[in-house]
Amino acid sequence: MALVDGHRIALPGTLPGERVLASLEGERGTCLAVLSASADRVAPICPHFGVCGGCAVQHWRAKSIGEWKRARVQTALARAGLNIEVAPARDAHGAGRRRVTLHVRRKDGASVAGFMRARSHELIDLDTCPLLVSALAPAPDLARGIGHILRGIEKPLDVQFTAAIEGLDIDIRGAGRLDEGLRQKLVQFAMQHDLARLTLHGERLIEARVPSVLLEGTEMRAFIPPGSFLQPTGAGEALLAELAGEALKGAKNVAETFCGLGPFGLRFSRTMKVSAYDSERGAIECFQRSIRANPGGKPITAEARDLFRRPLFAPELKAFDAILLDPPRQGAEAQMREVAKSKLSRIAYVSCDPESFARDAKLAVDAGFKLKSVTPVDQFRFSAHVELVAELVR
Repeated sequence: MALVDGHRIALPGTLPGERVLASLEGERGTCLAVLSASADRVAPICPHFGVCGGCAVQHWRAKSIGEWKRARVQTALARAGLNIEVAPARDAHGAGRRRVTLHVRRKDGASVAGFMRARSHELIDLDTCPLLVSALAPAPDLARGIGHILRGIEKPLDVQFTAAIEGLDIDIRGAGRLDEGLRQKLVQFAMQHDLARLTLHGERLIEARVPSVLLEGTEMRAFIPPGSFLQPTGAGEALLAELAGEALKGAKNVAETFCGLGPFGLRFSRTMKVSAYDSERGAIECFQRSIRANPGGKPITAEARDLFRRPLFAPELKAFDAILLDPPRQGAEAQMREVAKSKLSRIAYVSCDPESFARDAKLAVDAGFKLKSVTPVDQFRFSAHVELVAELVR
C-alpha cells in the first residue's frame, strides 16, 4: 500500500519502506522495479509467485507476516471498541495444505488445470504448488485427466482434492448431469489411479475406501463427507483445538456450535461431555460415524441444526457450563445474542474472520463478558487470511 497525493494505492509485490517505480491506474498500481529493497524482502519459494493469484506475500519474511496478521486482528478489535493486547501470531502451516480446489478449462484443444492469474480470469496451467502436502502432488495431472474425459461438455470445472488416509478424495463441480457413458469413464479413471473416492457434486461415482483424516496429535480419525469443509492443514486444526481446549479448561459439559465433521469435539470428548451442532447433515453423519469409530471418553452427541435460523436459545444453554463457537466467515451473531442472554460464564471462539469475530465479541463484552485472550493462527501461509482463537469469561 502506498500513499500518493493523499490517496491510498494498492501496490502488490511491494513491502513497507521500499522505494519503487510503479505505474498507477485508479486505486491500484503495478510495481515495475524495486529501487530500494526492504531488509524484510526474501526470495519467493514458488516460480509462479507474482503471476499466480494464490499467494500475496511470498516475498516477505515470515516474522513480518506474523506481525502483519497480528496487527490486522488488533485493528479489527479496536474498531469494535475492544481493547486487548493480541498475542503473537502462531504459525500452523505444518506439512502443508491437505486440500485444494483446481480450476479446469479447455485451451487450444487441451485441458489446463490450476489457479487463476493475479487480477485475471486467465488460468495458469499448474505443474506444482509448494504449499500442498506431498500426497497432493498428482492433483494437477489428475485434474487435467478429468478435464480431458469431460472435454465434450464444454463447461468450466472445479475439482476439489483432499488428501485422506485412504488416498485421494476428489469431488468434481460444475459438470452438471452427465450421461452414463461419461460417468463410467470417470469410474474407470478413478480405478486406474486408485482413488479412495470420486464424487460429482457430492454424488458418489465410486467409493473404493471411505476417506478419513487423522486428528494430528491423536490416534483418532475423522470421516469426511464428499466436498466437505476441512481445516486446510492438520497442524492448524491441532493448534486451533489446543487453544480452544485451553479456553475451555475446567468445563465439564460443553455445547459445540458449527462443529463440522467434529475434529474439535472428538478431541474434547476425552475430558468433557460434548453436545455438537451443525447445519450440514453430511458432516453430522460423518461426525456420528467418527464417534462410533473412536469409542471411550465422555458422552458425545452430534445433531443437525441450522444455527443461523435456530441457534441454541438461552434456556437450552442452561444445560452447559461452556460453549465453543467455530462459525464460517459471517460469524455467529444470532448464537452470540443467545449466549449473551444466558448464564454461561465461558466462551471459546474459533474464527476465520477478525471483523465478524470483533462484532460478535462486542455483543458478549456488552453482556458482561471479559475478552481474556486472543491468539491469531496462520495456517494460510503467504496469504492475507488469518484465523484466531479467543477466550471470553464472566
